[in-house]
Amino acid sequence: MSEATDWETRLRRRARAMQRATAARDKDIAAARRAGHSFRELGRWADANHETARTIAIRVNGDSLTQAELDAVAEPVTAPSAHT
Repeated sequence: MSEATDWETRLRRRARAMQRATAARDKDIAAARRAGHSFRELGRWADANHETARTIAIRVNGDSLTQAELDAVAEPVTAPSAHT
């Protein structure tokens, strides 16, 4: 097999850099969603569609919830006392 040309080396390096940048962006989108930001905000900030931001958050976080929504789901619901 022949040695890689300068162009092949450069393009492979750029492809790896793009993969790292995409992974970092996806992690940031997921973290910002957890912090409470809307999918429309995330899409606008990341120059992506809001549905793309939602899909990324679900893939990275396992769901599309904010931390406040997760906390609300996790809190036990107590029945009102019958002795009031």
